[in-house]
Amino acid sequence: MNTSEQLRNRLWDAGEAANFLKVSRSWIYARVERDEMPYIRGGGLIRFVPSQLRDWTFTKDPSKG
Repeated sequence: MNTSEQLRNRLWDAGEAANFLKVSRSWIYARVERDEMPYIRGGGLIRFVPSQLRDWTFTKDPSKG
């Protein structure tokens, strides 16, 4: 796997997801707790697939914040 593939396939942590969405990490954790956004939980860690987060950003109901 070359570097560009690794970057494309890399998972984001809560801080990176928060930076992308321009929100706080606590906002991210609250949405995850309520199962309101796509995430992966593994070994006690929460990770995000960047492409899924981008899709979710543009398809979520704006009235739900």
